[in-house]
Amino acid sequence: MPTRRALVGVAHDIAHHAASGLSCLSPHMAQALRQVGLASTSFDLLSDAPYPPDAAELKPLRLALGELAETAKKILACYGFTKEDIAGIELSARPAHWDSSGYVLHTRTVVAARDGRKFDSGWLQ
Repeated sequence: MPTRRALVGVAHDIAHHAASGLSCLSPHMAQALRQVGLASTSFDLLSDAPYPPDAAELKPLRLALGELAETAKKILACYGFTKEDIAGIELSARPAHWDSSGYVLHTRTVVAARDGRKFDSGWLQ
């Protein structure tokens, strides 16, 4: 059985991937938030249809978040966990205020274990 402490690594890896260009969240996340005047957002990445609440609907962002949710499950599996071991994965995103293009995205992931403990990546830049 993998240790719960490994969930810190899971949180960090998901946040790092979300901030990278490989996740395809940028610049779509910034566009969806800025269209409605939001500076940041948080949502459960493991929900049935992960998408920031109150953000403008953008198909490329919805597709990227679907892929990111699948990547999160793969990262969990790499550490020896399944989706059933986890109560939720909260992804927070904040586009850099100084980057008008929206390509710089600060991310944070908090993984909640079924026992109520939380494992936080901290904000990644």
